[in-house]
Amino acid sequence: MAKKEKIQIEVEVTSKALEVKHVTCSQGHSLSDDEVKFEGHPSIKLKVKNKNETGFIYLDPIYGSYNKIEEGITLPENAVVEFFCPECNESLTDPHDTCQLCSSPLFVLHLPKHSIIEGCLKKGCIYHKLKIVNAEKQLGRLFENDTLESYL
Repeated sequence: MAKKEKIQIEVEVTSKALEVKHVTCSQGHSLSDDEVKFEGHPSIKLKVKNKNETGFIYLDPIYGSYNKIEEGITLPENAVVEFFCPECNESLTDPHDTCQLCSSPLFVLHLPKHSIIEGCLKKGCIYHKLKIVNAEKQLGRLFENDTLESYL
């Protein structure tokens, strides 16, 4: 059997061109919140912890937007925080990776078809990335009958 070579494919997505939908923790709990919206779009609600303080943060679901609302907590600039699922309290921190810009921990949000969004947990850092995990299989589906929206 021939050894398969791994390749990395990068697709540049115009900022604010995609709405992230169907976002969950790894346990499958929805993180979408219909009560807090950004320009009519349901927000992404996360429990946030900074030192001994906890509250909630609502993220704009438009990929590439950095709009957010803090509730019950005021996060200082450059604070490295932790995100949790508001339903099951699961940590959303990626234990295996760090930010490529500032070396802070990353959070992971799960999307349909094993895709993920990673983002930096340092307030003020703009690093985030959309990953389609099984790229070969996903690209095949994308060009057959799935649309990019089905991955979000």
